[in-house]
Amino acid sequence: MPRKCVVKVVLSKEQKEILNELAVRLGTSESETLRLALMDYAKELSLIRERVHRIGVQLFKGQIDNIAPV
Repeated sequence: MPRKCVVKVVLSKEQKEILNELAVRLGTSESETLRLALMDYAKELSLIRERVHRIGVQLFKGQIDNIAPV
């Protein structure tokens, strides 16, 4: 079984209240809520990175198609 790492997080009073509300609504602990939020954020970044890469490739292909032969 993988070892878990303990991380301390400093939150403002407002952030703590938001975390508490999220945990209550999700029916999970604050720790689990933070883990879920972190993983969702990581997935979102990956999707954005993939989309940017895909658009960049499409733009590059479009530039090559517009180059007149010599």
